[in-house]
Amino acid sequence: MTDRRNIKLVIAYNGAAYHGWQRQADGIDTVQQRVEESASRIVGHPVSVSGAGRTDAGVHADGQVANFRTTNLSIPLRGLRRAMNSRLPRDIAIRSADEVADDFHASRSAVRKTYRYRIYVAPHRPVELCSQVWHYWKSLDAERMRAGAVRLLGEHDFRGLATSAETRENTVRTIYRCEVAQADSEIVVSVTGNGFLYNMVRNIVGTLVEIGRGRWGPERIDEILTSCDRRTAGPTAPPDGLSLMSVEYPPTNAC
Repeated sequence: MTDRRNIKLVIAYNGAAYHGWQRQADGIDTVQQRVEESASRIVGHPVSVSGAGRTDAGVHADGQVANFRTTNLSIPLRGLRRAMNSRLPRDIAIRSADEVADDFHASRSAVRKTYRYRIYVAPHRPVELCSQVWHYWKSLDAERMRAGAVRLLGEHDFRGLATSAETRENTVRTIYRCEVAQADSEIVVSVTGNGFLYNMVRNIVGTLVEIGRGRWGPERIDEILTSCDRRTAGPTAPPDGLSLMSVEYPPTNAC
């Protein structure tokens, strides 16, 4: 019988009040810190929680995945989830808690992640959606944005769509889906890939907006991918509209 359990959590949060997911120095409020504090109180010992994605300050999640190990073998999973939620602030919620194999790691075991970005296109400010969308004052052509989005599909070097401070040597990633949908005043960009560079999704959105407003044609995407030059791409979209929607794992890691 094992002397510890590996617990997988699916977490939703509104990131507006936090300095991102990742734990930082004392006094800096982050989602990871809040989750660790809650879990530690429930299981009765300090825990370290690993997240699938290090969302930035102001970025949200509907399906962030995290895991931690505990020597508390007695507390039932349903009770753990309920107890953690009772000790978390209202803008963070544990959607599920499951016991997984000891070699499961929320980040290293992941094979796909899906992000969603919401753009509200209208001259008036959507107060009720504050911190949930990027309010864009001018009109955007969603068809042009779609034409640009499909050029991102497949395996490419995405260095030109990463932050200029990206230090990883391997910047090749695969995008399986990049869709642009419009309903009334809202345009939603959904991106699924096997991994993402720092600020990659926000830079994709910023570039698609430049295409949608007519500054560039959809073929600009090809130039950015070929050049690997961040200066050829659009601005970084604000964090407000971005959410980590889901993380996928191989069948052996599914729960």
